Amino acid sequence: MNTKDKIKKIIAIIFSIFIGVFLITVLNRLFPAAVSGILPSNENIRSFVIELIRTIISIGLLFLFHKTRVLRITGKGLVKGLICGLPFIIFYGYRMLSGLWDIPVDFLIPTSEIIFVVFGWLLIGIYEESLFRGVVQELFMDIFGSKTRKSVILSIVCTSTLFGLSHFQNILSGATPLNVLFQAANAAALGLVFGAITFRSGRSVIPAALIHALIDSASFVHNGMLLGAPEVVSINVISVHSLSLIPILIGIFIFLMRKRVTDPLIQS
Repeated sequence: MNTKDKIKKIIAIIFSIFIGVFLITVLNRLFPAAVSGILPSNENIRSFVIELIRTIISIGLLFLFHKTRVLRITGKGLVKGLICGLPFIIFYGYRMLSGLWDIPVDFLIPTSEIIFVVFGWLLIGIYEESLFRGVVQELFMDIFGSKTRKSVILSIVCTSTLFGLSHFQNILSGATPLNVLFQAANAAALGLVFGAITFRSGRSVIPAALIHALIDSASFVHNGMLLGAPEVVSINVISVHSLSLIPILIGIFIFLMRKRVTDPLIQS
């Protein structure tokens, strides 16, 4: 790929992240009254609508840049992806079930809102994986190439770094800068794993999106969102101890992207 084409791809990456992540936040800052007038007043329903808009934008970007192949998957690819994410499925599945078990039913938010909240959690996984692993990671593979293990890993690392940095927008939602820093670092490390799962799934985002949605759902349940706690609470409870997960996540990424496994995938 020549320099001109690479610049076009970089511009496409910047454009995708801006309209996929920051557009609604920027519009809310510039035109707060107009945005408030359009979005529902109920916080839980408003969050769902925002995630729905972002999901539509992300899928639209897949069509715009001709990356819709990431929405397709074979049965074999799905099984491979879920097996790669099995430790997360077991741990966060247990975490979510234990959190649901301990919820005081009398203090739950209304049933109608629970539906919007749960579907909003699912949309976060779909939107972020479609945008970052579907659009951004694939665009990086266009730039670096996808015919060597080094180029694939470089694409995943670059995507994960931008994925982590995108979480700094949460400062505008009231999260403390230090907690957002911890969240961004963990998100970048987790992004490495999502990138590896996507690659191991035949470059389909579906397994990573499902696992991502499970992780978010477990965290939100554990932090009381079904009891009415705002999403920012899930960020502000993140502590420096969460950084201990980063070496583990990097280790999982290295294991999933080991040469013996990835080389045959690249050749095929």
